[in-house]
Amino acid sequence: MNDKINQDTINKALWAACDTFRGTISADTYKDFILTMLFLKYISDVWQDHYDEYKKQYGDAPELIEAMMANERFVLPKSASFYALYERRHEPG
Repeated sequence: MNDKINQDTINKALWAACDTFRGTISADTYKDFILTMLFLKYISDVWQDHYDEYKKQYGDAPELIEAMMANERFVLPKSASFYALYERRHEPG
């Protein structure tokens, strides 16, 4: 299985996201939603990569890992990551 995402896959996902809102709200408005979600996805991926690196490096020291994560450029609460929000996408609110 190929775990790498290519540019064509990204483009298709972006167009699908745009198609979801097209006709419902103006392009200026939905662009803000799309760009915000892309930024959140990027930050979540970077955060997870750093967390995985720290876990490899400091495996048996969760307090140290949490302290290192608290010093990251962007502090992302676990409940606010892209993946946590995606899991709760069907819940109201």
